[in-house]
Amino acid sequence: MLEVFNESLGNGYLPPTLTQAKITLLLKKYKDPTSCGSYRPISLLNVDIKILAKVMAHRLESILPKVISEDQTGFIKGRHSFSNIQRLANVIYSPSPSLTAEPVISLDAEKAFDRMEWKYLFSVLERFGFGDTFLAWIRLLYSSPQACIQTNQSHSKFFPLSRGTRQGCPLSLLIFAVAIEPLSLALKSSLVLRGVRRGTEEHRVSLYADDLLIYISNLETSVPVIVSLLNNFGCFSGYKLNYQKSECFPINDSAMQIKQEAVPFHLTHSGFKYLGINITRSFTSLLGANFTPLVNQMKADFRRWSSLPLTIAGRVQSVKMNVLPKYLYLFQCLPLFLTKSFFQSVNTSITSFIWKNKVPRVNKGLLQKGLDVGGLALPSFIHYYWAANLQKILFWLHVPDTDWCTLEAHSCHSSSLPALVYSSLPTKWSRFTSNPIVLSTLKIWAQFRNHYKFTSPSPLGPICKNHLFPASSLDLTFTQWDRKQLSCFKSLYCKEGFDSFDNICQKYDLSRSNFFRYLQIRHCVKALFPSFPVLPIEAAWEEMTLLCPKKGLISRLYSQLMSLENHDLSKIKNGWEGELMVELSDRHWEDALQRINSSSSCARLGLIQFKVVHRAHFSRARLAAIYPGTDGSCNRCSLSPADLTHTFWLCPRLNQYWSSVFQTLSEVIKIQIKPCPLIAIFGISNESLNLTQDQSDIIAFTSLLARRRILLVWTSATPPAVAEWLRDVLFFLKLEKVKFTLKGSVQKFYVKWQPFVTYFESLKVLPEV
Repeated sequence: MLEVFNESLGNGYLPPTLTQAKITLLLKKYKDPTSCGSYRPISLLNVDIKILAKVMAHRLESILPKVISEDQTGFIKGRHSFSNIQRLANVIYSPSPSLTAEPVISLDAEKAFDRMEWKYLFSVLERFGFGDTFLAWIRLLYSSPQACIQTNQSHSKFFPLSRGTRQGCPLSLLIFAVAIEPLSLALKSSLVLRGVRRGTEEHRVSLYADDLLIYISNLETSVPVIVSLLNNFGCFSGYKLNYQKSECFPINDSAMQIKQEAVPFHLTHSGFKYLGINITRSFTSLLGANFTPLVNQMKADFRRWSSLPLTIAGRVQSVKMNVLPKYLYLFQCLPLFLTKSFFQSVNTSITSFIWKNKVPRVNKGLLQKGLDVGGLALPSFIHYYWAANLQKILFWLHVPDTDWCTLEAHSCHSSSLPALVYSSLPTKWSRFTSNPIVLSTLKIWAQFRNHYKFTSPSPLGPICKNHLFPASSLDLTFTQWDRKQLSCFKSLYCKEGFDSFDNICQKYDLSRSNFFRYLQIRHCVKALFPSFPVLPIEAAWEEMTLLCPKKGLISRLYSQLMSLENHDLSKIKNGWEGELMVELSDRHWEDALQRINSSSSCARLGLIQFKVVHRAHFSRARLAAIYPGTDGSCNRCSLSPADLTHTFWLCPRLNQYWSSVFQTLSEVIKIQIKPCPLIAIFGISNESLNLTQDQSDIIAFTSLLARRRILLVWTSATPPAVAEWLRDVLFFLKLEKVKFTLKGSVQKFYVKWQPFVTYFESLKVLPEV
């Protein structure tokens, strides 16, 4: 492939099949099927050309943050769409008392990606300083591209394309960000256009790819300039404004007097939709406009999906893939305080869907445990909610120069955002800010800390601009301490405890004239932290605040939050120990939990083992305890009590079955394996056997299938047959081979399962019992 690409670069064109695309038309929702404009084209590119484009995109994405201004967040590495919404919310819901009308204009471009002129695109790339070689590769990707329309099983003749970035190309979004940057620069550099001022900053432009927001405060002079700029830009770039879908939203009371005749855009007073979020007139209305429709949609989806033949594991995956992302996007974009009763209502709907409106057999907390610790990784919505909003807290602490962080920081008085984060609870936040976004974020922060009883202040709190240490606001010398890295209470400690004045002066280059300030802050620290002079033990919530915002932050925060939940499994463990009459070591129990989801790649088999370990099956003994008068003896041997251990292992009618299974395993892996309940029930082997990882995997997988056979005849008086177990092994090995094939490691499959393949080849007939 490398030779093909290099030869194509030398020739200046790609092979025709690499430039061809197939376009499928999808009818838009609630649109007229007889109108051409009612269809959305979906383009499918050649995979080889996408590989080349991905390589170019990988090189380009690392430098774009240095080239593209921070006002553009769409598909730029390290930037997020919630930044635009957070910035918009701060501007709208913290209006200035200015008598000047302040509207925000949401501009909609007509097929922005498809209309981009190539001549303009390459000129912009040149102007931004991209080298000749890089430009040659970009030109190669756009050399004589073609497309056809796919309709059912037939397609039209290929026709040439002459403009627009290619749909489905990994590079398209990035070069579009470069192409639209001159428009952003023109709007920001205009001497006539005046933006909206909040704090010390003036806000003019905010972009997410082609979604453009413009903040203005001189409507009469700004609108003609904006229209003129857009028209001029469209003359050579292909950009065309859709006036019908572009909206003007008044921010303050003065802007409410704007008449429709004064603007060429649709004037809306109630709200508008931006990046999938319904922006409303008041902050309190955001909840009803965004979360209420989502909850109703979720319940409607559950009703539609209820009749589908899905297992519990399949229903959990449906929640993870179809429901959680919608909630998580709102959690990230809107810092709205949601009560615990809201999440209880959501959990009730989810539980009813998962268990098909029946009584749950397993505690929700066990389902929410991670796959590596014996759960099914059912999402905990409240923990994702906290993680998404903790992300905003970490931006306050570690990236304070972000535009929306600056806005929120300036809204604080007599304290600072870091000081409020690390303060004790309860705290009356409204004493220090009137910004509804900040107040809501802090309220969520307090909800999280109160839930885990993290109410004490933290030594990570800043010395300056801290309401807990008022002296820092009265004495500006403390700001010099901050510049010398003596910034938080923890900096005053050493290994032995609270540091002496002499050591602090030496460590941070302070003069002896700071002795009184040292006494002041020592008095404050002594009052705040009862463990004085010993440094307080770092709590889990403090560790979270040390995380820096980067990719995967919400997932890391969610994992740490879930680790704080104490879903005790001792009752389940004790149940097995009582029936087996042995004590399970911590290592054996951890192995048993880990094997629930690692024994097989098949979700159905994993669910079987989940139910076995968590004792979800109803034994005859359990049914007798629930329903007095019910026979609690074993339906195979008539012995009592027929508990789970008896039904899976101790029943005399199973002796021959398990003996054959263990004999077969011994022959396969060439090691004598004695019948053992740990293998029979949990699929874990004793350390004394010194098995390799592949051998342990074989035992876990095949013993799971042996347990499955018992479950299939759970209420029958006849024990399972070994022949059926062997047939199951052959059948499910096909799924294991698919797993290895998808990972590109088929050879590893044959290496692992060769002992079983050899065993089957040696069999003339399957055993009868």
